[in-house]
Amino acid sequence: MVSFINVRKLAALDIVFHGPKLILIEFAIGTLLALAIGILSLARGHSTLLFLFALYMLSLGINYLPLLLHAISIVRSGDAAAEVSHELSNGRQSARKYQAQSLLLLIPVAVLALALSQLRDRRVTRS
Repeated sequence: MVSFINVRKLAALDIVFHGPKLILIEFAIGTLLALAIGILSLARGHSTLLFLFALYMLSLGINYLPLLLHAISIVRSGDAAAEVSHELSNGRQSARKYQAQSLLLLIPVAVLALALSQLRDRRVTRS
């Protein structure tokens, strides 16, 4: 069985390794710029190829949105290291897993779907 990354932990790991300021900027730009390019491409384009490009850019922006929201939440609470203490103790194994699976960002809407699924699962286990 494939064990997918936890989207919140991916954001927390990035914060721990690269710092909150850089990650918030990266995720905000990744979200806003990709969405803006997608919207502009939809508005200006009249070809099928440009339409497909616009949809892909919109999906990239949508993929970054859960990471941005998690990063904001983690930075506000100040508990990035605590959220990923288990992953940090597993060292290279966890780093490889998260690095390889972070390529999910390139798959349209994959991270959003994964984040929503994990949010639903977290709410179910709390009940």
